[in-house]
Amino acid sequence: MRYYQSDKYPIEFVLSENIDKHFDSHNHVGHYVISVVMQGTVTVCLENREVVCCRGDVFIIPPYAVHSVRQRRDVRLLSMCIGTAFVEETDVEMAESIVRELLKDAAVQGIFGKEQGDKLLVSVREVYRLRDSGQKEIDAGIKILADKIAGHPEQELPIETLAADIFVSKYYLIRKFRNSVGMTPHQFCIQNRIRKSQGLLDEEKTISRIAAEMGFYDQSHFDRAFQRIVGISPSEYVRSKKQIGQGT
Repeated sequence: MRYYQSDKYPIEFVLSENIDKHFDSHNHVGHYVISVVMQGTVTVCLENREVVCCRGDVFIIPPYAVHSVRQRRDVRLLSMCIGTAFVEETDVEMAESIVRELLKDAAVQGIFGKEQGDKLLVSVREVYRLRDSGQKEIDAGIKILADKIAGHPEQELPIETLAADIFVSKYYLIRKFRNSVGMTPHQFCIQNRIRKSQGLLDEEKTISRIAAEMGFYDQSHFDRAFQRIVGISPSEYVRSKKQIGQGT
């Protein structure tokens, strides 16, 4: 897997290839994901609906949408991740202009071809249509807890404390949270610890220090969780990252 990040905007391209991986049910709280199948077939289960996507197909994952992705080693999958705050704060014309320039830079670097870039650019407007049609509806109390966990995933938040926050039993909370968010509070917390750690890996910190800061028992525990959720190890992730769009 290779990551290409804009140095100015919360936009990232991910080229996933040469991995045989089933990404279990999860969601993305902080961004929309537009994916283009460049080679092979990818099985996507989005909100309990399974679709097999072939070369040239595009699928979009909105924030909080529960999904899983299964791909084999012969698959090449290109994804563009766009931060939700960026979508909220930037009008569609400006967003298309920014993405267009980033795609030009990516093409110059030979990251992917014009066909895939055109599909990503066209899909930006669909992201805004999804935004305007409303995000996935989540119970208000559960949304408060999900935002609390996502905002500070490194904090220890016992299930009893979370349940007390919305005046329900811990058993009811676990069931309600799983139905609304697609996973248990603990699973959601681990997922968001890993998402936050991806950002921390940009900084000059050791992997063991990040593991400790994010509340993992040790680096081995962190490595296993990172590999399961991201698909590669933390050290591989650091080596795979490059920047695009300098000065865009």
